[in-house]
Amino acid sequence: MRLKDDLEGAVSDIMRFGRPLLTHLNADTSWLLTLPYPADAARPPGRALFNVLIDPWLQGPQTDYFSWFSRQWHVVPSSVQTIAELNVCLRAMERIIQSQYAALTDEATNCHEESNTTNCIDLVIISHEFTDHCNQQTLREIAPSTPVFATKSAARLILSWRHFHRVNSILPFSGSKHSGTKTPVDDPLSWLRIARIASDRDALYFHSAILITFNIKLSTEDGSTEGLVYTPHGINAEDLRPLSLASQRITILALLHGLHDIKLSRRQLNLGAHNALRAQRISRSKYWVSTHDEVKKAGGLVNHLLRRKIWTIEDSLREEEKTHAQGNIGSALADMQDVHFANLESGESLLLR
Repeated sequence: MRLKDDLEGAVSDIMRFGRPLLTHLNADTSWLLTLPYPADAARPPGRALFNVLIDPWLQGPQTDYFSWFSRQWHVVPSSVQTIAELNVCLRAMERIIQSQYAALTDEATNCHEESNTTNCIDLVIISHEFTDHCNQQTLREIAPSTPVFATKSAARLILSWRHFHRVNSILPFSGSKHSGTKTPVDDPLSWLRIARIASDRDALYFHSAILITFNIKLSTEDGSTEGLVYTPHGINAEDLRPLSLASQRITILALLHGLHDIKLSRRQLNLGAHNALRAQRISRSKYWVSTHDEVKKAGGLVNHLLRRKIWTIEDSLREEEKTHAQGNIGSALADMQDVHFANLESGESLLLR
């Protein structure tokens, strides 16, 4: 399903099943997570959906340090070219809900007026300070009142722009019931939380993950919550083990982890599908969604030093079989029958059921 082409279908799925919708905004690693508000949660009047924007880079080049060092462009156009265009889609979705599901929302507000420019992006998450994740051109298009949650280095960079009113550093995940950074959605026991999972071995937190947990159900018998693990460069699979030891059970709906194994000379950048297999098994995610795999147009010195190996799931399972000298590709694939793999193109959406 492509969000822009089928807004009514997207709204119908969200409202019918009461489940999150994940949308790939470009072919790389910009995402929109749309959550239906819990029935008992505080919300702006007339709003039914809560929109989380992750690592937005919509157009233009991205440069790391100097253009002679590294400069990249999207090869596949982003599904929306501007934040204003994205907001048009989000306001249209709210208007559809207001007209077709009026009993589930409060009376309409400016967010539903076609001529209005009201912001419907509720939260921004930035995983890294690099400009393909923390893109100043795109981020400056977002309303300054939008709260931003970023890793420490990215937060410092964003604060230096003096654009956003609230920039929060994401706290590490400790496994306790209320670990991570609480969002200003409701109260100190908010239904939405953000945490960083990383290892002390990775001093720059390059191979880390963002954990987004939420409870959009009215109640759960065991007090459990749902979550999404976003790791654009990959995280050492073993670093996800604390998820299973958390005091509050976390059901991981989706693992966002790329397939491509990328090295810069001898330095490992993106960990690729082989690591993702282990990460999926440890996190026990229901969905595995590839991310950060766009082969971009590149220039500069880095372009000559990059080495990319493109994996498929089948290839990585075969490699795993050779490494461990046991099992076979058929049984390994059978073990993944309950795992939904998705390689979403730019603009495509997936309902996380």
